[in-house]
Amino acid sequence: MHSSEKHVTPDSDYFIYEPSTLARDVYLYPLSAGHFRYTGGYRNQRRSFDSYELFYVEEGSVDLKNHSRSFTASAGNFVLLDCYSPHSYFSKDGWTCYWLHFDGLVARAFYRRIIDAWDSFVFDLDHYSPAYMHLMNIYELFKRSRPIDEAGISSNITSILNSILSSAPKVRDQVPVREAVASTVAYINERFRYPLSLQDLSRHAAISPYYFTRVFRHETGVTPHQYLINTRLSNAKFLLHTTEDSVKDIAIQTGWASESTFCSAFRKSTGMTPSMYRKSKLYSEETKV
Repeated sequence: MHSSEKHVTPDSDYFIYEPSTLARDVYLYPLSAGHFRYTGGYRNQRRSFDSYELFYVEEGSVDLKNHSRSFTASAGNFVLLDCYSPHSYFSKDGWTCYWLHFDGLVARAFYRRIIDAWDSFVFDLDHYSPAYMHLMNIYELFKRSRPIDEAGISSNITSILNSILSSAPKVRDQVPVREAVASTVAYINERFRYPLSLQDLSRHAAISPYYFTRVFRHETGVTPHQYLINTRLSNAKFLLHTTEDSVKDIAIQTGWASESTFCSAFRKSTGMTPSMYRKSKLYSEETKV
């Protein structure tokens, strides 16, 4: 469809899409997409519009406001707005953009991660970015009236957001830290049977203990000590389920200082003793037969 909106040229087009129940339950999904040429003086101000909006600025520049923060986007920039909150954009001299309104269960989580990583909702990418190509794929799909593959479009939207996120200065700077955490996770998985202190793990990561604890928790959601405990418990559960080894032997095999320490940690995690857990699994297997 062609726009009749004031300060939008007649050759501007847009497309509306109503996602399926499956898309709303599972995917990131488009709601509308278009290619607009705005003439000087265009202004749009909304209190709320239930979606997230992505722009690629093709020509010109536009002043934007969202969450009480203001930025200017120019040619080559991407923009991501939370339209659930008050937002506005204005261009004195005019601008051209490709745009996409989208939503989905993980849309807000993506938005928060991206804004936190960039500390902005304007991103300095160019048309060589994979984000641009995926946005064009979505626009051309609607423009050519092709059959809508909701899983494919969701993949395109996810790729756009991942491309923006991975290009953030904070994310690029954190790559060595992430690699150190990943290496430490592998180290724990290999050596959980042996005594491992915070100093041992931070030394392996070549990061100070305090900073290591902070970045490990940021990347994994738990402290290094809790990750080690969880790894030992997971392996103990496997042995309880698949072997006839005694609880004491399993405690030793999975790195616990004593049988009592193991039983206490196991009960705290599962609400059962190791023996009760083994019996419950055995009963479960018997009822399947």
